[in-house]
Amino acid sequence: MSEAPERLHRVEGQGRDTNSIDLLDYCARPLCRKEFRQSTGRGRRRDYCSETCRRIADREYKQAKAMVEHFERLSERSRYDVRAFGRAADDLDTSTDIPVDVARERANAGIARARAVLQFADGADPRLIAELRQLCDALEPAVRLIG
Repeated sequence: MSEAPERLHRVEGQGRDTNSIDLLDYCARPLCRKEFRQSTGRGRRRDYCSETCRRIADREYKQAKAMVEHFERLSERSRYDVRAFGRAADDLDTSTDIPVDVARERANAGIARARAVLQFADGADPRLIAELRQLCDALEPAVRLIG
């Protein structure tokens, strides 16, 4: 039984609180997980076994975060490419759930902007104006049904 590491021991002297107890803890860095002693006394709780491990964990976190951002950009670019094929919206995985009232407000604002463009579109291609007008006329009843 002498081989088992001591899990608790009192720390005395050296200007430390005599009531503090050192507990066994594990490094928060996933690739380390070394055991170290954590004091229950005053002061900030340590998460890492050493300052070096804390710096390495910070660098690994920043690298992982940059990788996630990179792949999110690639994913968004791929979604745009898929939409360019003109497929139905249900073919795409849309994981952003927008509340109905927010979607309705956005749709109303979009229709209002399109109507404003129609008012000031003098001299523009008549086919584009006709297409925009048909789009507004088609969407307005659908937005009213949502409400």
